[in-house]
Amino acid sequence: MAVGSSITPLVTEAQGALGTVRGTVTNSGTGAPLANVQIAVPGTTLGAITNASGSFTIASVPVGNQVARARLIGYQPLDKPIVVTAGASTTVTFALTVSALSLDEIVVTGTGGSARKREVGNSIAQVKLADIPEVPTNVSNLLSGRLAGVTVGGGVGNAGSGSAIRLRGTTSVSLTNQPLIFIDGVRTRSDEYPRNGIFTGTTQRGANSNSSPLNDINPDDIDRIEIVKGAAAATLYGTDAAAGVIQIFTKRGAGGAAKWQVRLNGGVSSLQKFGTDSVPLLFMDPFLRNSGGTGWIPGLDNYAARYGTAIQVSGGSGDNLKYLLSTNIENVDGVLPNDKDRKYQVRANLDFQPTKKLAMNWSSAYTNNLIDQSPAGNNAQGLTLNAFRQDRNYFGTANADTIRQVLQQKLATNIDRLIMGLTGTWTPFTRFSSRLTVGFDRAALENRNVRPFGFPAAPLGVIQNQRWANTTLSTDWVNNYDFNLGSSLKVTASAGTQYVNSLVGDVVALSQNFATPSDPTVASGAIRNADENRQRVITGGAFGTLLFGLKDRYFVTVGGRLDGNSAFGQDFGLQFYPKVNGSWVLSDESFWKEKYGTFKLRGAFGSAGRAPGAFAAVRTYSPLPWGSASAVRPQNLGNADLGPERTTEVELGFDQTMFSGRTSVDFTYFNATTTDALFSVRSVPSEGFLANTLKNVGEMQKSGIELALNHDVISRESFGLKAGLNFSTNNSKVVSLGGAPSFSVGNSGWVVEGKPAPVVRGKIIRNADARGVAPDTSSNYDFGPSQPTKIIGGNINIRGWKNISLSVRGEYQGGAYIEEGASFNALSRSVLWPTCYSAYANIAAGKPITSRETLTCIPANVRSDMFIFKADFFRIRDISLTVPLGKLIPRTANSTFVFSAQNLFRNNFGMPLFDPEMTNNDSFNATVRGINEQIPAPAIFQMSLRISY
Repeated sequence: MAVGSSITPLVTEAQGALGTVRGTVTNSGTGAPLANVQIAVPGTTLGAITNASGSFTIASVPVGNQVARARLIGYQPLDKPIVVTAGASTTVTFALTVSALSLDEIVVTGTGGSARKREVGNSIAQVKLADIPEVPTNVSNLLSGRLAGVTVGGGVGNAGSGSAIRLRGTTSVSLTNQPLIFIDGVRTRSDEYPRNGIFTGTTQRGANSNSSPLNDINPDDIDRIEIVKGAAAATLYGTDAAAGVIQIFTKRGAGGAAKWQVRLNGGVSSLQKFGTDSVPLLFMDPFLRNSGGTGWIPGLDNYAARYGTAIQVSGGSGDNLKYLLSTNIENVDGVLPNDKDRKYQVRANLDFQPTKKLAMNWSSAYTNNLIDQSPAGNNAQGLTLNAFRQDRNYFGTANADTIRQVLQQKLATNIDRLIMGLTGTWTPFTRFSSRLTVGFDRAALENRNVRPFGFPAAPLGVIQNQRWANTTLSTDWVNNYDFNLGSSLKVTASAGTQYVNSLVGDVVALSQNFATPSDPTVASGAIRNADENRQRVITGGAFGTLLFGLKDRYFVTVGGRLDGNSAFGQDFGLQFYPKVNGSWVLSDESFWKEKYGTFKLRGAFGSAGRAPGAFAAVRTYSPLPWGSASAVRPQNLGNADLGPERTTEVELGFDQTMFSGRTSVDFTYFNATTTDALFSVRSVPSEGFLANTLKNVGEMQKSGIELALNHDVISRESFGLKAGLNFSTNNSKVVSLGGAPSFSVGNSGWVVEGKPAPVVRGKIIRNADARGVAPDTSSNYDFGPSQPTKIIGGNINIRGWKNISLSVRGEYQGGAYIEEGASFNALSRSVLWPTCYSAYANIAAGKPITSRETLTCIPANVRSDMFIFKADFFRIRDISLTVPLGKLIPRTANSTFVFSAQNLFRNNFGMPLFDPEMTNNDSFNATVRGINEQIPAPAIFQMSLRISY
């Protein structure tokens, strides 16, 4: 008892000399909590890692003056002095700033396995969702104007509409230019969904709007996005990768107790000016939701509500089990009367380690997207066309109530999307790992298109129902082995295989002429028709790479991929795609002075392909009725030697930081050549096949530069100012047609030897502004490329009191031309069109008009090829205000309020009407976009409250 009583005061005294440190870590620019940040107390072995809420706790910290240190790859480290009090809790908060350049950051895309940035010789663009200030609406909008060499556009204003993504412009003039999409290593669909239109007869009877598979991904679930923009980096993905690769990585759970995050969104959409000052909404005013000043929001002529809720919970038991579950519900009303997009999403990610040598990662997401749309586009029975053409429309009147009859058409799309992936990583010993990913992506769509009994121009009614599905099964097996050759040379050998099996099929049933006005089914019509399509494409390949690293600053990677594809001709065989890249970290050399910052030189060479369509190599015939019998008609001649287009690219560039890491520079030059380009070649008529045949006969070339510059202008604890600039160019040319004649690819786009690929061609008015003289014109004039040749993006972020920040992001695109068909369609029908109001006044007053007005405002002179304009524009992509609330809301770990205004302002340079980013009936994925009777994407004003528990 005496000994015990003497020890007790000592124990109590020792315990009293310790305290607890608690705190949170956030992103200095957005106020969002940062997970997985390492917190340490230098001079001790104590530390912690922040959870999903950005919170941490360190117990048993010695009392007195200490330092708390925060470290996270991709962010500048930060130390803060603290005073630890015995038996008490000390609170410290960190606001980390994104690091200008982190060479030890891990990237996955385009490499055989995970690699540090210092080891990679090609450009990899990256977007981290924690660094994005605005309220994200979809993945496409996240990328627009944010990265050099990435172009997003081509959407319309209908609910559920998608956007085209182009990486370094056009790669093919015959095949899709959408990049490959991977989600957590699983190959998914990248091309657009079929639009809700009639499959036979007049096919445009619908909204003429396509949805994008990227719209099915909940932005709140995304951790980061990695992008490789060309063939030099996409070699290991083989056939289909020539247009680039986008890898989306979703958030994962972290060890510890369950942490909750809740997001509450609310806001409105509003159609902004796309006409002239006198007619800003091009006669659409009476038909927009909450239009004409009847709503409760002052200052908005029209608006449509949007709101949603997302809940996410993550946690785990040590390193053996981690989980993340999320759900998201969104309701978005469109600015057109019938437009509505309701989205329901759930995600489950699970990481577990059944043994010390085996790690398993499960990813799964389900989306149900219910889209209702108004009939629009170049559609005689649609809303926009009849509104634009006023009393010259298909009703012969501008009466709004008469035109509204088209809204009786019901256009409903139901998209069910399930993506699942299981990755197993086996590490039998330290230097070897084997990773196998098995993926499943099923997108099932139902399009229901009903023009009921009594509908104008179809008084007995028409109904169509389409059931479409795309199922993709994929496997990706990668093996990595590290070994050393001597004391300073490290080698990483990687080898593996990939397999993709994609099945697309649909069944369509149509009927018309209903007997009664009751709700119809396909069985209701007196005349019925049906169609079915089915195709399977299989791609298989094997690859191998060797990465040599000398002294951790000289790196060379060599490798290649051998590929086969079921769309190749029977005599073609396999295709081999090589790659080699290297990097040199000069700033690690002894002669490099620290004041020059970090500097890495890099270069890459590689090839990738793009496979032809599933049946392009096959001789096919079209079935058709012949009286009471069946017959066939020759369709495609086929080509047994048909293979993929092959794009070979060279990249050179450097990454550098300057001014104590406050400035980063990322520069890349690329030059890509596509050989064996697929062009339509005229068939010999005597063979009996009149349609053109695809052949590998062409050659195209494109080149440009990409520059990303970011600078931390002012970085103080109470005030910060950051600015960023992205600049990219892209110049293309058709080197050879292989003997084929020049050919059109739609929307005034042509493939012409020696011209941009493609070039927009039409009639030029040389003296367009001259008055009172005869017009001087020339036909078949090559205006210029259909893709922008210069893109400038910029952003500014100001952080002030209480870390409240304001960010602005804008983008300029220039150098492209586009055909604008809505004006031609109106003016050729004698519609009084806004661009001719001054000409009408001058004609009435007996005054001369310009040559352009003579040719476009007098109906007898109007021709379609005179409506080609520059597509240059500047747009404010986003303005966001972020207010960190900390623990202002009781019983929360952290909360943030964000207000975003997106797509708020646009200025055209050369195009009098419409939004140059719009498209027409043939979808955002058209080789050459055009514009007709659509509305542009609306502005979005949205508030978001993000709460962490």
